[in-house]
Amino acid sequence: MLLPLKVHAVKIRYRERLLRSMPHGRFGTINGKKCLFITYLPGNDQVSVHKQKRYSLCSANGKKYTPQIEQYLKVKAEYDQLLADWRAMYSFEPPEVKFPIVQTYDPHRMDNEFFVRAEDNTGEVPAKHPVYSGDDILKSKNEQFGKDVLCKIGIPYKYEPGLDIENPDDFAPDFLLSLYEIDRCIYAEICGMSDDYDYSRRTARKINFYSRNNYRQGREIIYCFMYDKYNFDEECFASLVLSAYDLLIPDSAIDWNHCRPPCITGE
Repeated sequence: MLLPLKVHAVKIRYRERLLRSMPHGRFGTINGKKCLFITYLPGNDQVSVHKQKRYSLCSANGKKYTPQIEQYLKVKAEYDQLLADWRAMYSFEPPEVKFPIVQTYDPHRMDNEFFVRAEDNTGEVPAKHPVYSGDDILKSKNEQFGKDVLCKIGIPYKYEPGLDIENPDDFAPDFLLSLYEIDRCIYAEICGMSDDYDYSRRTARKINFYSRNNYRQGREIIYCFMYDKYNFDEECFASLVLSAYDLLIPDSAIDWNHCRPPCITGE
């Protein structure tokens, strides 16, 4: 899936900043013993690629740094892939991004803390035909397909989260999506079963409820209407999510006057 340009730039620059703040290293083996090699520690000039620290994985320092280096390797792999994809598509380097990214208007303060606080699985409507997908129990195959798309494009989510407003009808959006690189989250509704009158009527009531409570389409919530409930349009859903992400990045956060090769300290 092709990322929108602003989203792509934000993802690269976010990981660049994150990697600078993390210990760098790798795993290896010496004389049959599994070891950890530290090649960079933020603020410590005594550690570098040429002056590595080596610890047995069983040692106190090995246990201390193992999860940090595992996280570093994960983020570094994401960064390398994002940068390679960028350079395969564009003839210029990514623009600078002005972090933290501040929303011009955020009526519900839907930031990363909002996502962390949100409770999932709050829906009151029972599942007639539950779908089991990993640790989730979903209410339809379309929701499972939606979840699979979110995993594919790397968007963390919570299923059927509670709303932060008075909600007498116990409405619960299908997903709350974390756009953590820009300190933002957004609800997503997958609207299927358009041939079912009761379902369609409840969907209309939900949309009206969200609108009256200042959940704006494309900014606090997105709707994916499935006109053929038997064929989930993955590209449509992914495009809606990524387009909303792109819309939530203010133009002022992107500095097109400074496009430079990303640089990670300690490489």
